[in-house]
Amino acid sequence: MSKQKDSGAALALDRAVNRWDYDTSISKMRPMVKQWKKATIEMARELYLAKEFLTNQKGQYKDPEADDYLLYSWSSYCEEIGLSYQTANNWLKPFMPKELSETGKDDYLLEPPAKTETTADRAHMEARIEKVLQTGKRPSNWTDKEEAELKRRLENTRFAKLAEELNMPVVARAKHDYFADTLKRSKDIVNFKLADRGQILAQAAIFDHIEAYLNMFSDPEIKARAAFNLALKARNRANEIAEMNFQLSESTPLNNEENDGE
Repeated sequence: MSKQKDSGAALALDRAVNRWDYDTSISKMRPMVKQWKKATIEMARELYLAKEFLTNQKGQYKDPEADDYLLYSWSSYCEEIGLSYQTANNWLKPFMPKELSETGKDDYLLEPPAKTETTADRAHMEARIEKVLQTGKRPSNWTDKEEAELKRRLENTRFAKLAEELNMPVVARAKHDYFADTLKRSKDIVNFKLADRGQILAQAAIFDHIEAYLNMFSDPEIKARAAFNLALKARNRANEIAEMNFQLSESTPLNNEENDGE
């Protein structure tokens, strides 16, 4: 009998699933979710106020005859409204009262804030990635985040090898990499300031052209190669200019000395 009942229940569930309709469900759920969010925030606020009041009472629960005996507690409150205090505490974790919220409204964060990565966490991940690079073997508890970082490292290595195969200008290949040194010393590598408004507008126009060019590529890997080639060209040009400036600065004192001797 129980098997027949289970079979009938399974068939009924299958029929309900097969009858489900996307648009109908959207129309049904949208107002329900809206009401649920509103009710959730109202409940969370009331729970928050109750907990703050009840857990900060001054007194004790042992002696009912004493003047400081407390009649009510947080756990008794939760029990009377039909919740365990553990459940109520879990409901309150994402809640932020409007008095403390940046928005000025009661906020209920349905997704908890991302865990802040510590220096120790980063160092641990670096060590694990380095070991995988050396051995080629991933541990059983290897994470998606570590896999993404490993792929990024491998891509960087591949692009670096590609750069070595490209034909570089003689100055950029033979002389010092001024571009890399400048980036290491700079506190703001995103935006080096230009001299006037005309130069800034010209630079903005170039950036727009670059963005339009890169948007032509639908394949992310090809787009990355194109972006890398642009960066390589800009680096080589920057090195050429820096090398010319360096040579000019080296020759200027010598010319001055020759003029002094005449």
